Amino acid sequence: MTDSTAGRGARRPRSSRRTAALGSAGMPALTGDERVAELEARLDRLEGDGPGMRDRGRALIRKVMPAEASHHFRNAAREQLLGFRAIVDFWIRRVDDMDAKAGDDDRMTIEVE
Repeated sequence: MTDSTAGRGARRPRSSRRTAALGSAGMPALTGDERVAELEARLDRLEGDGPGMRDRGRALIRKVMPAEASHHFRNAAREQLLGFRAIVDFWIRRVDDMDAKAGDDDRMTIEVE
């Protein structure tokens, strides 16, 4: 371990005016206004009138997964929710039983006028 950076975390790259002026990797060097215009154009393409992310995701799933599998996954999710409901119902009954047992002790009710 003769390296001077031994024992220290990895060095973060430093940015300089030269690297900041180059823009993103794989993108041509642009001025500030050109860069903003290019980013706005990319944002317009993403938010355009075409299919949204949800529609594109569903289309992809329809291409790679048969409808029968989708039906099974939906049923499995329903079964998981029913399982959670059974757990919650169990604990509700248990708390109700503890409350009922706690109410059996010899307490006196005093009415205040």
